[in-house]
Amino acid sequence: MSDSIKREARQRTLVSRALEDYRSGACTLRRLCEGLQALTLELRLVPQEWLVDFQAEANALEVLYAVALDRDVLDDLPADYRTDIDETLAHIEALMAQLPALPDYKGA
Repeated sequence: MSDSIKREARQRTLVSRALEDYRSGACTLRRLCEGLQALTLELRLVPQEWLVDFQAEANALEVLYAVALDRDVLDDLPADYRTDIDETLAHIEALMAQLPALPDYKGA
């Protein structure tokens, strides 16, 4: 397996882990947003159109975070915020599912 494919597999695994960590409560919305923004810059073998869609969803999540922060509701997100976040996460997961499979990344 080429180094670029290994790297891409690792980045995709990190996206999936970030989503799982947020859903399980192992990370905050802030950390998820920061992680997705950073990982967006690291995905290199995806179609440009896909990347634009992924960035749009990551940005939408960032906006939800910023509004919740501004309204001081991060510690107890209102139901509509949780719904919007869940929908955005579902969109990101659907985008990830669209990508062709790569060999599983087993590293840390």
